[in-house]
Amino acid sequence: MAQTRWSRNQWYGVGLATLAVVAALVAVLALGQYRSAATGPATPAPSPAQTTATPTPALTGLALAAATLGSPEGASVLVVGDGSGNDDDEWVAVWARDHLGAGATVSYRAWDRANRQYAPAVRTGSTGPTIDVWNASVSSPDMAREPARVTQAWQDADLVLLSYGHRRTPNDVPTQLDAVLAAIRSKDADVPVVVMLQNPDRAATEAVQKAATEKIKAWAGAHAFATVDVYSAFTADTTPRNDLVEADGSPTPRGSQLWARAVADALKAS
Repeated sequence: MAQTRWSRNQWYGVGLATLAVVAALVAVLALGQYRSAATGPATPAPSPAQTTATPTPALTGLALAAATLGSPEGASVLVVGDGSGNDDDEWVAVWARDHLGAGATVSYRAWDRANRQYAPAVRTGSTGPTIDVWNASVSSPDMAREPARVTQAWQDADLVLLSYGHRRTPNDVPTQLDAVLAAIRSKDADVPVVVMLQNPDRAATEAVQKAATEKIKAWAGAHAFATVDVYSAFTADTTPRNDLVEADGSPTPRGSQLWARAVADALKAS
């Protein structure tokens, strides 16, 4: 009987110990559920494949032109236009020499109309990347033949500047520019184009030139081309108009310096 009572006591103790272990496990599980409810489910850290970087917007307009000309690898720019920029003392040559040449090595070539080829290069500047400036501007261009001439004068370029307007009939300008643009696109479908809004004329022909400029501005906007507002740079200048503009509408040497500065400032501001 004593052995039997001892055996029952033993089992009784074992039962109590088992109950204590079960109670402890229940408490641990309950604490874990409480913490999960309080903190919420754990959020796994995103893997590198799940991390998406914000894309950098592509440059356009004058910002793209400025970046192109400022490339450490150098650049090539083709200027297609009329007699407001064909001479060595007019805006294209002045811009190349005095502005581009200040921070780059510039190779400037002007179109030789008589020989239908570019004249030998004139080099300015001695530091920085090389910028090739091809000036295909001519005095009093025949707009009906201008697309063929542009094709002939074409050079592979990173940027094209269009500069027309003087002595143009306002209503004819958009169609003429369309033809020139088609010639450019036949050579390069993607090259960026920037359009000059040329200087105003003297009083006698100022109204016609203003109307042509407005047509060119609208044309550029329809094609999403950036513009350089040379017209406003001239009207804002306090210098007498006749000191800035020749009788035929071309800029004087002083006007050409103003034009070149307007181009440089527009690119810098972008």
